[in-house]
Parts: sequence; C-alpha cells; structure tokens
Amino acid sequence: MKRIAARVLLPLAAAAALTGVAGGVADAAPADTPHIWVTPDLDLGGLLRPTVPAPTQLLAPIFGLITPIS
Repeated sequence: MKRIAARVLLPLAAAAALTGVAGGVADAAPADTPHIWVTPDLDLGGLLRPTVPAPTQLLAPIFGLITPIS
C-alpha cells in the first residue's frame, strides 16, 4: 500500500512544486512599452510599439462614418 501511495503522491508533489516555481508573480504595474510576446523569452514590445495604435487609427474614419448611420 505504501508503494502505491508513493507512486501516486510523488508525481503529484513534483508537479505541484514545478507549477509553483514556474508560475511566478503577476506584475500589475503600468508599463511604458506594451509587451508583445513572441515566445516566452522574446519580447518585441519595444520594436513593435509604433504599430500598436495602428488598427484604431486605420478604423477611425470608418467608425466616424458608421456612427451617424446607426
């Protein structure tokens, strides 16, 4: 019975420990540059910062046309 419990509890304990280590702490502080993550280690926010407001700037004239109609 001890072996069965060890075979079940040991992987669960290891998974819980690794989840706690990999989880990290969330940072709620406002950032100067937006974070655009390509991979978990590669942040392209600094390079792509000028492109972030592009969709709203491109769609602003269309929104201005649709708003009076609706």
